[in-house]
Amino acid sequence: MIPKRLHVVITGEVGAGLSFVVRRDHVAIILAVTLSTLTALAVGTWLGIGFFQERNSLALKTSLQADALKELSENFEQNLKQQLAEQQNSWHAKEDAYQAQLQHLKEEKESIICRYEEEIASADVSTALKISGLLAELELERQEKQDLLEKTAVRLDERSRMIESVMSRIGVDVKVDRKNRANTSGRGGPFIAINEQYSENLLNRSDKYLKTIKKMPLGYPMRGKVTSNFGRRSDPFNNRPAFHAGIDLKGTIGQKIKATADGVIETSSYERNGFGHYVIVRHGNGYETLFGHMSKRLVKQGERVQRGQVIGLMGNTGRSTGPHLHYEVRYKGKSINPIKYLSVAKLSFTVPE
Repeated sequence: MIPKRLHVVITGEVGAGLSFVVRRDHVAIILAVTLSTLTALAVGTWLGIGFFQERNSLALKTSLQADALKELSENFEQNLKQQLAEQQNSWHAKEDAYQAQLQHLKEEKESIICRYEEEIASADVSTALKISGLLAELELERQEKQDLLEKTAVRLDERSRMIESVMSRIGVDVKVDRKNRANTSGRGGPFIAINEQYSENLLNRSDKYLKTIKKMPLGYPMRGKVTSNFGRRSDPFNNRPAFHAGIDLKGTIGQKIKATADGVIETSSYERNGFGHYVIVRHGNGYETLFGHMSKRLVKQGERVQRGQVIGLMGNTGRSTGPHLHYEVRYKGKSINPIKYLSVAKLSFTVPE
């Protein structure tokens, strides 16, 4: 039987011994503590050994990587120096090539300049001859141009006079520079050739006249006999005195009716007890023309027409006693006698070529 108290003595080979008393119920605790301590020491020793081994391994790897980095750095510097040296040599070679090419171009330029100087020196005589020939050609061309200007001026002047005669015939006031139209007798002074400015003035004057005439209602709108004139007459329906604002031209149904000047269609309509199918053309410069009693209108309001363009067909519509065209010429809103505008169609001129 184990006593309640145990006396434990620990001695060595030399020196004093150590003794202490331990109770029986504390022995298990002491053993457990001792076992735990020994286990902890064993585990700590094992972990310490592993830590030291890992540290040695890491130190070895670090040393190997440092050696590799050092070797890589040395190789990089060596390769960089080698590449820089090669690039520098290539640049030097290109520079030498450029310098050689530049020198070649300079020599070629000097050669070309020398050749051109020789050619210019040898061509002085031929160049002078060519210049002399060109001057002669220019003088001939100038003379031909002067002759053409004079002929053109004569033609323009004659045509301007012809247009002025037409416009004067119908009562249009034409302003003419009388100084240039004076009689040639009893005149003198130095000869001054016709120049471009004079021809241009004539051309502008002719253009102005032509633009004016294009807007003036000249000539007949159709072929036909005048059956009723402008002015006072007896009304054909009630035989009472009346005023006729235009003229009546007799024709056949369907006969073509043409505009007597350029213009814009102001009205294209129908009046049952008036003009029947009728058209009013606005020409500009204050002129308008009216065409009445047509069987058919071929233009619409706002349409632009030209002199000679067919605008309708002869008819007997509206207040009419038979197939005819009522034709009016208006100036600034007032009806005027169309006869003098129709008579222009009978004029004859010889136009200079």
